[in-house]
Amino acid sequence: MKTLQKAMKLVSIPVTLLFVFMLSAGAQSQQDGSKLSGSELERMQDRNMNYMFQINEIIKDYPAFSYSYKMKDGELDDVVVTGVDNEIDRKKLEVIMFDLKSNRNKMKSKANRMGVFYSVDEEADFEGGEEALRSTVLSNLEYPESAKNWGLEGTIFVKFVVDENGDIPFATTSSNIETSMERYLTDMEAQAIKAIKATSGEWEPAEVENVEVASLSVLPITFDFEKNPTLPALIR
Repeated sequence: MKTLQKAMKLVSIPVTLLFVFMLSAGAQSQQDGSKLSGSELERMQDRNMNYMFQINEIIKDYPAFSYSYKMKDGELDDVVVTGVDNEIDRKKLEVIMFDLKSNRNKMKSKANRMGVFYSVDEEADFEGGEEALRSTVLSNLEYPESAKNWGLEGTIFVKFVVDENGDIPFATTSSNIETSMERYLTDMEAQAIKAIKATSGEWEPAEVENVEVASLSVLPITFDFEKNPTLPALIR
Protein backbone atom coordinates (compact mmCIF):
# COMPACT_ATOMS: atom_id res chain seq x y z
CA MET A 1 0.00 0.00 0.00
CA LYS A 2 2.84 2.38 0.91
CA THR A 3 4.58 1.57 -2.38
CA LEU A 4 1.38 2.34 -4.30
CA GLN A 5 0.99 5.64 -2.48
CA LYS A 6 4.57 6.51 -3.27
CA ALA A 7 4.10 5.72 -6.95
CA MET A 8 1.03 7.98 -7.13
CA LYS A 9 2.87 11.06 -5.91
CA LEU A 10 2.89 13.73 -8.61
CA VAL A 11 5.53 16.00 -7.21
CA SER A 12 9.06 14.97 -6.24
CA ILE A 13 10.60 17.14 -3.53
CA PRO A 14 14.16 18.18 -4.49
CA VAL A 15 16.83 16.63 -2.29
CA THR A 16 18.45 19.72 -0.83
CA LEU A 17 19.12 20.61 2.76
CA LEU A 18 16.57 23.40 2.47
CA PHE A 19 13.75 20.92 1.84
CA VAL A 20 14.90 18.08 4.08
CA PHE A 21 12.68 19.06 6.96
CA MET A 22 9.68 20.61 5.21
CA LEU A 23 6.32 18.93 5.61
CA SER A 24 3.34 18.74 3.34
CA ALA A 25 0.26 20.68 4.45
CA GLY A 26 -1.41 17.45 5.57
CA ALA A 27 1.49 16.36 7.69
CA GLN A 28 1.80 19.84 9.14
CA SER A 29 -1.83 19.92 10.25
CA GLN A 30 -1.31 16.53 11.86
CA GLN A 31 1.43 17.95 14.06
CA ASP A 32 -0.60 20.86 15.41
CA GLY A 33 -0.96 20.55 19.16
CA SER A 34 1.27 17.47 19.29
CA LYS A 35 4.75 18.96 19.63
CA LEU A 36 7.21 18.81 22.45
CA SER A 37 9.60 21.73 22.58
CA GLY A 38 12.58 21.32 20.28
CA SER A 39 15.04 21.30 23.16
CA GLU A 40 13.02 18.70 25.03
CA LEU A 41 12.89 16.39 22.00
CA GLU A 42 16.63 16.79 21.49
CA ARG A 43 17.31 15.91 25.12
CA MET A 44 15.14 12.83 24.84
CA GLN A 45 16.91 11.80 21.63
CA ASP A 46 20.29 12.28 23.33
CA ARG A 47 19.04 9.97 26.07
CA ASN A 48 18.07 7.42 23.42
CA MET A 49 21.57 7.54 21.97
CA ASN A 50 23.08 7.00 25.40
CA TYR A 51 20.88 3.92 25.84
CA MET A 52 22.01 2.64 22.45
CA PHE A 53 25.67 3.13 23.36
CA GLN A 54 25.09 1.06 26.52
CA ILE A 55 23.23 -1.66 24.64
CA ASN A 56 25.92 -1.93 21.96
CA GLU A 57 28.67 -2.18 24.57
CA ILE A 58 27.01 -5.30 26.00
CA ILE A 59 25.70 -7.07 22.89
CA LYS A 60 29.02 -6.91 21.02
CA ASP A 61 29.99 -10.03 22.98
CA TYR A 62 26.75 -11.87 22.15
CA PRO A 63 26.29 -12.51 18.40
CA ALA A 64 23.09 -14.51 19.08
CA PHE A 65 21.44 -11.57 20.86
CA SER A 66 17.76 -11.00 20.09
CA TYR A 67 14.85 -9.36 21.86
CA SER A 68 11.09 -8.97 21.91
CA TYR A 69 8.64 -6.60 23.56
CA LYS A 70 5.70 -7.72 25.68
CA MET A 71 2.66 -5.48 25.64
CA LYS A 72 -0.28 -5.34 28.06
CA ASP A 73 -3.40 -3.31 27.34
CA GLY A 74 -1.50 -1.48 24.61
CA GLU A 75 1.34 -0.50 26.95
CA LEU A 76 4.91 -1.78 27.19
CA ASP A 77 4.99 -4.40 29.93
CA ASP A 78 8.36 -6.14 29.58
CA VAL A 79 11.37 -6.76 27.37
CA VAL A 80 12.56 -10.34 26.82
CA VAL A 81 16.22 -10.76 25.83
CA THR A 82 17.60 -14.04 24.50
CA GLY A 83 21.01 -15.15 23.28
CA VAL A 84 22.79 -13.55 26.26
CA ASP A 85 24.16 -16.24 28.57
CA ASN A 86 25.36 -14.01 31.37
CA GLU A 87 22.38 -13.30 33.63
CA ILE A 88 23.71 -9.93 34.81
CA ASP A 89 24.21 -8.74 31.24
CA ARG A 90 20.79 -10.03 30.24
CA LYS A 91 19.08 -8.19 33.10
CA LYS A 92 20.99 -5.00 32.29
CA LEU A 93 19.86 -5.22 28.69
CA GLU A 94 16.25 -5.76 29.67
CA VAL A 95 16.28 -2.68 31.90
CA ILE A 96 18.07 -0.44 29.39
CA MET A 97 15.89 -1.57 26.48
CA PHE A 98 12.74 -1.03 28.55
CA ASP A 99 13.88 2.51 29.31
CA LEU A 100 14.75 3.11 25.65
CA LYS A 101 11.38 1.90 24.39
CA SER A 102 9.53 3.85 27.08
CA ASN A 103 11.38 7.03 26.18
CA ARG A 104 10.61 6.50 22.49
CA ASN A 105 6.93 6.02 23.29
CA LYS A 106 6.88 9.43 24.99
CA MET A 107 8.14 10.93 21.74
CA LYS A 108 5.62 9.06 19.57
CA SER A 109 4.01 11.11 16.80
CA LYS A 110 5.71 14.34 17.85
CA ALA A 111 7.82 16.23 15.32
CA ASN A 112 10.61 18.70 15.92
CA ARG A 113 10.36 22.23 14.55
CA MET A 114 11.83 20.98 11.24
CA GLY A 115 9.01 18.48 10.80
CA VAL A 116 11.10 15.35 11.50
CA PHE A 117 9.54 12.64 13.66
CA TYR A 118 11.80 10.76 16.09
CA SER A 119 9.25 8.07 16.98
CA VAL A 120 6.50 6.92 14.62
CA ASP A 121 3.66 4.44 14.20
CA GLU A 122 5.48 2.60 11.40
CA GLU A 123 9.25 2.81 11.06
CA ALA A 124 10.91 3.63 7.76
CA ASP A 125 11.90 0.31 6.17
CA PHE A 126 14.46 -0.55 3.54
CA GLU A 127 12.55 -1.88 0.54
CA GLY A 128 14.61 -5.08 0.25
CA GLY A 129 14.43 -5.95 3.94
CA GLU A 130 17.03 -5.98 6.69
CA GLU A 131 19.43 -8.41 5.02
CA ALA A 132 19.37 -6.38 1.81
CA LEU A 133 20.08 -3.27 3.86
CA ARG A 134 23.11 -4.92 5.45
CA SER A 135 24.36 -6.07 2.06
CA THR A 136 23.95 -2.65 0.45
CA VAL A 137 25.61 -0.80 3.32
CA LEU A 138 28.55 -3.20 3.63
CA SER A 139 29.15 -3.26 -0.13
CA ASN A 140 29.50 0.53 -0.08
CA LEU A 141 31.65 0.66 3.05
CA GLU A 142 35.43 0.78 3.25
CA TYR A 143 37.58 0.59 6.36
CA PRO A 144 40.04 3.49 5.97
CA GLU A 145 43.53 2.01 5.81
CA SER A 146 44.95 4.71 8.07
CA ALA A 147 42.41 3.92 10.79
CA LYS A 148 42.88 0.18 10.38
CA ASN A 149 46.67 0.43 10.55
CA TRP A 150 46.37 2.57 13.67
CA GLY A 151 44.12 -0.06 15.23
CA LEU A 152 41.21 2.35 15.59
CA GLU A 153 37.92 0.50 15.94
CA GLY A 154 34.48 0.87 17.47
CA THR A 155 30.85 1.49 16.61
CA ILE A 156 29.64 4.59 14.81
CA PHE A 157 25.92 5.35 14.92
CA VAL A 158 24.68 7.02 11.74
CA LYS A 159 21.64 9.21 12.38
CA PHE A 160 19.82 9.95 9.17
CA VAL A 161 16.54 11.38 7.91
CA VAL A 162 14.36 9.33 5.59
CA ASP A 163 12.00 11.79 3.95
CA GLU A 164 8.50 11.28 2.56
CA ASN A 165 9.96 10.08 -0.76
CA GLY A 166 12.22 7.43 0.77
CA ASP A 167 15.32 9.55 0.15
CA ILE A 168 18.09 10.33 2.63
CA PRO A 169 18.78 14.06 2.40
CA PHE A 170 20.71 14.35 5.67
CA ALA A 171 22.98 12.14 7.78
CA THR A 172 25.31 12.68 10.71
CA THR A 173 27.09 10.48 13.25
CA SER A 174 27.46 9.82 16.96
CA SER A 175 30.00 7.62 18.71
CA ASN A 176 31.81 7.20 22.01
CA ILE A 177 35.11 6.28 20.34
CA GLU A 178 38.06 8.04 21.98
CA THR A 179 41.27 8.55 20.04
CA SER A 180 44.14 10.99 19.73
CA MET A 181 43.91 10.63 15.94
CA GLU A 182 40.72 12.55 15.26
CA ARG A 183 41.31 12.61 11.51
CA TYR A 184 41.19 8.80 11.40
CA LEU A 185 37.87 8.83 13.24
CA THR A 186 36.61 11.49 10.83
CA ASP A 187 37.53 9.19 7.92
CA MET A 188 35.53 6.35 9.49
CA GLU A 189 32.53 8.62 10.05
CA ALA A 190 32.68 9.80 6.44
CA GLN A 191 32.73 6.19 5.22
CA ALA A 192 29.74 5.31 7.42
CA ILE A 193 27.72 8.26 6.10
CA LYS A 194 28.65 7.43 2.49
CA ALA A 195 27.45 3.85 2.92
CA ILE A 196 24.12 4.96 4.38
CA LYS A 197 23.59 7.60 1.69
CA ALA A 198 24.07 4.83 -0.91
CA THR A 199 20.68 3.46 0.21
CA SER A 200 18.86 6.72 -0.56
CA GLY A 201 15.72 6.27 -2.63
CA GLU A 202 15.26 2.66 -1.55
CA TRP A 203 13.29 3.26 1.64
CA GLU A 204 9.59 3.06 2.44
CA PRO A 205 8.88 6.23 4.47
CA ALA A 206 7.71 6.12 8.06
CA GLU A 207 4.04 6.67 8.83
CA VAL A 208 2.17 8.56 11.52
CA GLU A 209 -1.59 8.01 11.50
CA ASN A 210 -1.30 6.57 7.96
CA VAL A 211 0.47 9.68 6.65
CA GLU A 212 3.98 9.31 5.22
CA VAL A 213 6.38 11.56 7.11
CA ALA A 214 10.07 12.40 7.40
CA SER A 215 11.63 10.48 10.27
CA LEU A 216 14.94 9.95 12.03
CA SER A 217 16.55 6.52 11.80
CA VAL A 218 19.71 5.27 13.51
CA LEU A 219 21.97 2.55 12.16
CA PRO A 220 25.08 1.27 13.98
CA ILE A 221 28.18 0.38 11.97
CA THR A 222 31.05 -1.38 13.73
CA PHE A 223 34.60 -1.06 12.48
CA ASP A 224 36.67 -4.01 13.72
CA PHE A 225 40.11 -4.42 12.17
CA GLU A 226 39.99 -8.20 12.69
CA LYS A 227 36.44 -8.77 11.40
CA ASN A 228 36.14 -5.77 9.03
CA PRO A 229 33.03 -3.56 9.18
CA THR A 230 29.81 -5.17 10.38
CA LEU A 231 26.29 -4.06 11.26
CA PRO A 232 25.26 -4.96 14.84
CA ALA A 233 21.69 -5.87 15.72
CA LEU A 234 19.22 -3.14 14.83
CA ILE A 235 17.25 -1.89 17.81
CA ARG A 236 13.72 -0.73 17.04
